[in-house]
Amino acid sequence: MILLHGGTGCGIKDEKMRIRKILRTILLSGVITTGSVLMGQTVIPNAGFENWTSYGNYFNPTGWDTPNAELMQIPIFGFTVVSRTSDHHSGSYAVKLETKHLTIPSLDIPGFMTCGNIDIDLQSGSFILSGGVPVFDSPTHLKGFFKFLPKGGDSCAIGISLTRTVGGIIETVGAGSFSTRDTVADWTPFSAWIAYTGSLPPDTMNIIALSSAQEDMTIGTILYLDDLYLDYTVGRDDEDRDNGIAVYDDRETGRLMIFYDFLHPEYAHIRLFDLAGRVVTESRPVPGGSGRTIIPYQGCRTGVYILEILDGNRVYARKYFLGLH
Repeated sequence: MILLHGGTGCGIKDEKMRIRKILRTILLSGVITTGSVLMGQTVIPNAGFENWTSYGNYFNPTGWDTPNAELMQIPIFGFTVVSRTSDHHSGSYAVKLETKHLTIPSLDIPGFMTCGNIDIDLQSGSFILSGGVPVFDSPTHLKGFFKFLPKGGDSCAIGISLTRTVGGIIETVGAGSFSTRDTVADWTPFSAWIAYTGSLPPDTMNIIALSSAQEDMTIGTILYLDDLYLDYTVGRDDEDRDNGIAVYDDRETGRLMIFYDFLHPEYAHIRLFDLAGRVVTESRPVPGGSGRTIIPYQGCRTGVYILEILDGNRVYARKYFLGLH
């Protein structure tokens, strides 16, 4: 339960080629048989806030719940704390969340939204979150773009919760958040790293955002959000047989940053293939290589690709879903 504030305030050449071809074939087969999942990664509803649903005297971002319904039921003193704005990062619209004061009853209410449901009790000054949207994978970050105009030391918060229902009980399996008190007047990227508490995969995701994250709110604090997305950065895993290779997907610049602890990193040959087996881009061995390679993919279509890393007789290959944001 969250309280509102009451008050005023990758041998010989032929053998290597054969192995590489087999690896790519296996990966491609995996893509074909599970394509509907990979190509349909978890989607944040209306992530660019272009779509808005009218409820007569107020609008809500389609696919999101806000306190607007309850607030607008109050005669004379009703208002909205979440609204559409043409001050956007991309597209035509973004969402604006503003902290406001309700006169009767006397409550400070933050601009608040969730892709789940909100059950609000204005008399007790509390609301309960429930529900969410289906999740089909395990993202590593919630990212997007924001602007924040705080008043009186206010801080905003953007969070994500991943849960799974086991035996009729909802268990939290991952969560992440981003918060700041700084004034951010221009559209700026944010990132909320998701920490997982166990090995169970989530089945439901809820995302929330608040213009004021603390109990002592200040009226007039404004948070703008646009272009939310889930990131699937792949990092080093001590249990991974490919330990020593770390791949980071920088979606803002369209680059894969690859790090490897090879004995002779200067011999590393890295290629990126599309699903037709065509080489999209590659990095050939470089004398004096340092164990770090950058593979750009700015001109690539959004979709599944295969990254192949050749280190002497060893070949590492993996599938990645790439797309600029």
